[in-house]
Amino acid sequence: MKNYGILKYSNVGVDDFTSETGIKIRRELNPVFRVVFKVATKGNVIIENYPKLEKGCQYIFVSTHNFVEDSIANLSVIDRNAYLLFGTTDQLKVNKEMYAAWANGFIYVDRQNNVSRKEALLKMKRVLDSGTSVLIFAEGGFNNSENLLCLKLFASPYILSKQTGIKVVPIAPFYEPGTNDIYINAGEPLDLTRFDDKKEALTLLRDNLATLLYENIFKYASRIKRQELGDDPRLDYMESRRKEYLKTNWTKDVWDEELTQYLDDYDKEILAINNDLSKLNLNINNSYLAKDVLKRVKEKKYDFKKYMHENWNKD
Repeated sequence: MKNYGILKYSNVGVDDFTSETGIKIRRELNPVFRVVFKVATKGNVIIENYPKLEKGCQYIFVSTHNFVEDSIANLSVIDRNAYLLFGTTDQLKVNKEMYAAWANGFIYVDRQNNVSRKEALLKMKRVLDSGTSVLIFAEGGFNNSENLLCLKLFASPYILSKQTGIKVVPIAPFYEPGTNDIYINAGEPLDLTRFDDKKEALTLLRDNLATLLYENIFKYASRIKRQELGDDPRLDYMESRRKEYLKTNWTKDVWDEELTQYLDDYDKEILAINNDLSKLNLNINNSYLAKDVLKRVKEKKYDFKKYMHENWNKD
């Protein structure tokens, strides 16, 4: 059954997605919401570190994004109301937990629509200008990388910070599949307004997020011996990530949207080159390129988006 009361938020304008009265009420009710979110979180939320923030001030909270319950776990810990930037269309339509997100305050963004992304920035600025915080998962979708602690970040935290002068608080929740503990490690507020260069500011923020997550992993992640790995550890890892997604009830193939991540000019150039190589008809004159083509074919076996398209509903 569709969330008919929530669906309107997929296309409301900057002036209509919330009211000033709603913003104020949510601020006052935040202590109650935090208790509800903590009880609703299946995992045991443990605060590893949380900075002493100024009372009555709004912040731009930016979190790493790795598992299903990181949104609700963060909201149970953040010590003030923070509107959640939310970009999962299928769940907006069918997941009843979206009513809790509405009660807390949320901003919907269609991650594949440039107009929607620009409007989401304006909506977040409106919330911040009204004295309330925002929570952003700036990596876009989940970080499904095998070796990157934090993916490249979308620019919204920097843009909002420059426009408003508000500091950014990095947060790194950590959860190991098969356990019941969620560790929240939050860092000191960062002043990104001192940077004129967007890339430099986002690199600092990304480094902070990666460090916070590493500290959690170093302390709490299980150690795996090489002999305990399966025949194809990369496929095993992809399957574990698939199972994390399937903790949520999906109604259709959503993976082009869900696996959205930031691509800079270099990433786009590499994608274009790979696309051209895939169309190459090898012959005696271009055989020197065969190595790159064959490597790409091999890597396609580990294309996580392709894996999700083909396997998400096979259980």
